[in-house]
Amino acid sequence: MKNSFSRLASALGGLAVMLLSAAASAGEQTCSGIKYPAPSGQKNDIVFVFDKSYVCGQFANGDWWVSADESGMVTLVSIQPDAEDGANGVEVNPVSKSRQGFDKRISGYDASLVPGFPLRLKGDASVVKTVSVPSNKKKCRPCLQFAAVLTVVRSPVPNGENVLRPGYFGVKKTYQPVTEDIANRLPKLPASCCSEAKEGDFGKIARRYQGVQLDHLEGWTGRDMHPIDNMPDYGASIAASNAASALRFMLDDFRIGNKSHKSALLNYLQMAADLRSMAESGVKWPANGGHGNGRKLPLAVAATLLKDSAFLDAMRASSFSEDEQVYFSPVSQQALYGRQCSDKQYWMGVSSGRGPRDCRDPYGYIDGGGREIGEAYQKCCTAKPWKYTALAVELLGIRDTWRNDAFMQYVDRWVEHGVWASPDACAPYNGKPVDYGVGYGPAKGKCVSGSGRYPGKHGANRDSGHYDNKLAEQMWKKFKR
Repeated sequence: MKNSFSRLASALGGLAVMLLSAAASAGEQTCSGIKYPAPSGQKNDIVFVFDKSYVCGQFANGDWWVSADESGMVTLVSIQPDAEDGANGVEVNPVSKSRQGFDKRISGYDASLVPGFPLRLKGDASVVKTVSVPSNKKKCRPCLQFAAVLTVVRSPVPNGENVLRPGYFGVKKTYQPVTEDIANRLPKLPASCCSEAKEGDFGKIARRYQGVQLDHLEGWTGRDMHPIDNMPDYGASIAASNAASALRFMLDDFRIGNKSHKSALLNYLQMAADLRSMAESGVKWPANGGHGNGRKLPLAVAATLLKDSAFLDAMRASSFSEDEQVYFSPVSQQALYGRQCSDKQYWMGVSSGRGPRDCRDPYGYIDGGGREIGEAYQKCCTAKPWKYTALAVELLGIRDTWRNDAFMQYVDRWVEHGVWASPDACAPYNGKPVDYGVGYGPAKGKCVSGSGRYPGKHGANRDSGHYDNKLAEQMWKKFKR
């Protein structure tokens, strides 16, 4: 019996293994404890221990569920490692986007969110457990090493291996069935296009999305809460990964019947299900340098493959950096870069480098970023992830679903031209802060007229940027229409 459980866990990605199991009836399992092995080693394993054996099983991505007994409850005796001294925290159904009970070194720590033990739960409930990086590190980014989710259900989940785990965030729990016909909704582009398309890609993707993507703490400090074993910490890395993975599924060597391939796609869709639970409950990923990128695309992909408009509803209820950091300017008749800031914030960045570094041009002539136009967040942390995101949107045929033509136009312009910095009717900063509104800056609702702020930057950095992906670059060259 134990060998059969091991084969099942291996087939589903190997995230969790039974500590103690026995047949409850035909097709059922019971467990008195569940272990989630940490990729970083045994010292970071997460172990859920129950007061007795309960019927249990696994979801499509390998995460575990445990069913309530005849009393309608499940009792957790402990979760190892213990939550203590503001580390190794745990929450049940997280609902706050500003407070967390996982680690006191992360913004918004609230010890009252950490439950005591024994912990009695009834379905439906998501128990989110984390392991902190060593507590002697006062400064940490990220501060969590590993995280796992156990779902308490009201009754056993039929065919759980074909059901996505309910999103961990919020009290609403949706059990999303997955059928193999999802593969029919993917493009089947020739994998022979690209030397960088390798069989091992799917195993890497499966591992990349195997652990829960703990991503509900808003703002740049949310980066500190991204577990090292589970996900990248920075939004630009998340965006590049989410887009490049989506593109990989679109090549015709993807086979839903191959366990590694299927695991990769199911793990990716599980991430989207978690994002949906967050977006439905009010979490947003707004423009903030490179931090907020990458969360919109998985929702659009899942809506298409699962044919479930609830993912689109969640997407439209939230906010994303991709939407807030580009806009179409009627002044320049161009899609330009930059998020909404005040006139003073923009010129503060120009004159001193302080404040937001991705403010849009208040007058709509040129790309934003102030004196870092074409650099900083525009080149470093958005250009390549956005390029791959736009390609995925186009190849999947979801431009209408995406609902942001300015984003698509901006990407094309960056790739073909680079920075937009001319024509510009505004005067540059003259080096004298006291001349704000006279020698430079605002004037009668427009700007002090002049020869342009950064005309020498026009056309710079064409198709450049960090966070690049070799396969995605090859697919752009081959399939971009």
